[in-house]
Amino acid sequence: MSLSRVVVLSSHSLYAEGVLSRLKAHSNALELHVVDADRSDAMDQIVAIQPTAVIVDASDKDVNAHCPLGRLLRDLPGVRIIRLDPINKGFQLVTSEQHEAEEVQELLTILKSGTEANEG
Repeated sequence: MSLSRVVVLSSHSLYAEGVLSRLKAHSNALELHVVDADRSDAMDQIVAIQPTAVIVDASDKDVNAHCPLGRLLRDLPGVRIIRLDPINKGFQLVTSEQHEAEEVQELLTILKSGTEANEG
């Protein structure tokens, strides 16, 4: 069984560090990497690791400055981004799907399928 490769992107906030500490207790199931969000090459480090998930503190402005969500999703298609939200004491899971659409009808089909899934 292969381990899930997880990056914790942190500027050493108490919340992110606390989550990291708790994850280390389960390190037999995870391959944990910590990347310093304050570093200008943080994005390059994350891409080199090729994680299955990236955990970020949503309230950390350095994380958003050096590793914008759009770039993470573009450079690591299929990665799961888990945004920790210390204010609401929860998290948000962000994933990406890529579709090719040459016609407006294809875009409308995707939009409509998302609406039907939310209504069901």
